[in-house]
Amino acid sequence: MKKLLIALFAFTLSPSIVKAVEIDPQLQSALRSFKALTRLEIKGVSRTPTTGMFALYTNNGPMLINHTGQLLYSKDQSFHADVKGAITGKKHLEIRAEALSEINEDNVIVIKKGSGSKRVVVNTALDCPYCLKQEKLLAAQDNLDVTLLLVPSVLDKQNWPILEKVMCSADRAAAWHDYMLNQVVPQNSGKCYWSDNFSFLGQTIYTSTVLRTFGTPQMIYGDGKVQNFREETPLGLVPTFGKNQKNLFDSKSIKTAYFSDEVYKTKKKLFNW
Repeated sequence: MKKLLIALFAFTLSPSIVKAVEIDPQLQSALRSFKALTRLEIKGVSRTPTTGMFALYTNNGPMLINHTGQLLYSKDQSFHADVKGAITGKKHLEIRAEALSEINEDNVIVIKKGSGSKRVVVNTALDCPYCLKQEKLLAAQDNLDVTLLLVPSVLDKQNWPILEKVMCSADRAAAWHDYMLNQVVPQNSGKCYWSDNFSFLGQTIYTSTVLRTFGTPQMIYGDGKVQNFREETPLGLVPTFGKNQKNLFDSKSIKTAYFSDEVYKTKKKLFNW
């Protein structure tokens, strides 16, 4: 996060300094648009699990923006430069559904069990006692048919470097299992694209605002509802979809394109020092 804060401080003060740190074009454009629209001071920035969505920390608190910098997303409402007034209710939920459907597997930990037909987003932390209990229960089950998208973080920020090592592993799922079940810390530098682009603050903003989770572990299925962990149902209650109920993991049910429309996908680090 220190790198991100330094770079954003440079961005705020001097465009010439920005050229030196080589902010990627997508983020640079988004930040300029955001500053022009809001006049807010940006103190920190991070990528999020959703491609084309950035978490900002501003002098007016945490915010989420899309890759154009024109959509401001909060838990209860959104604002867009081309829309008069706030986007609330059903339309706001449609934006959340898109954000969840656009979670990029490169940005999370993917664990496939069975054929992996059901997708489940899991808000988890590597130092969470109930997450460890969930991990042990799931390891003992061989009849699951799910693809778990773990959005990982930590409860104690001092453990963030361990998470960076997990996320910088060639096999994140194996590294996650090995740490959770055996307390084996991956043997790598903890420096990679993920560690340079994601932050503790960014994950916290994302899980509370987009996932709308308030604890770990909590799960989200295709109905968008938050499910709680219980020993008898470690992945929560599996929803049954009615005739007219839509699954947000089905691309046909997504009505908005704030994050998925021609999103720039850089192979560079967010800040190239």
